[in-house]
Amino acid sequence: MGLFNKGKQKKKGKVSPEQATMSDQIVYDKLVSDDDATLTGLADQMMDGHPLILNFEPLNIDQANKVVAFLSGVVYAIKGEIVHIKEKVFMFARADVFDDGSMEEFLKEIVE
Repeated sequence: MGLFNKGKQKKKGKVSPEQATMSDQIVYDKLVSDDDATLTGLADQMMDGHPLILNFEPLNIDQANKVVAFLSGVVYAIKGEIVHIKEKVFMFARADVFDDGSMEEFLKEIVE
């Protein structure tokens, strides 16, 4: 499928603010580190309203658990949700990203 092959990236394409959907704001990241600067940067992006789709494959189990524990706290604080997309790939987002229905459509496309 090709998710996360090139590392950190934002979804590309020009979309006017009127046409923007929550799925257009997704931040994709293939995690290679569990350092504090990386985690706080991801938390800031999530708190700014960007859903995160994270691939945990490069991390060992302890690193992955650290990231999930930290981001779970952020998700709880912002009343968000965690969605398991596929093995070692998760989405962390505010609950309001599901309001317009575009996120469900997007997730169906990438899971199939």
